Amino acid sequence: MTPEQYETIVTLLREIQNQGGSDPYRLALYLVPHIGIIFGTTLLFFLFQWWHKQKMALIQSGQYKPWSFDIRLYSFLLGLLLTFTGFTLSFVFILVLGRSMAMLGGLIPFAIGLGLLTFYKLSR
Repeated sequence: MTPEQYETIVTLLREIQNQGGSDPYRLALYLVPHIGIIFGTTLLFFLFQWWHKQKMALIQSGQYKPWSFDIRLYSFLLGLLLTFTGFTLSFVFILVLGRSMAMLGGLIPFAIGLGLLTFYKLSR
């Protein structure tokens, strides 16, 4: 780094430091993400606690019916969706942008979809 570049950077940093006062709107802007994270975490905590209490009450009253999850059928559905979505995205990216790194946006879901379809086929 040349001395001129260093001086330019230092000058810009000093200007930024001088501009940053204790404006109330900046404090509000800095607090919004923190408040959102705290509120979201609290909401999720109480939601999971409510689900747990609901399940425990159903178990105690004898009304609880466990549901089964068919991983094979789920992998087939998800595999089909990802395969066709990935194929379509790859096709469009090749038409619009040619062969570029943007093709990964379609090839990655395509490969995951093929993997899920392979799991479906081999899990019998």
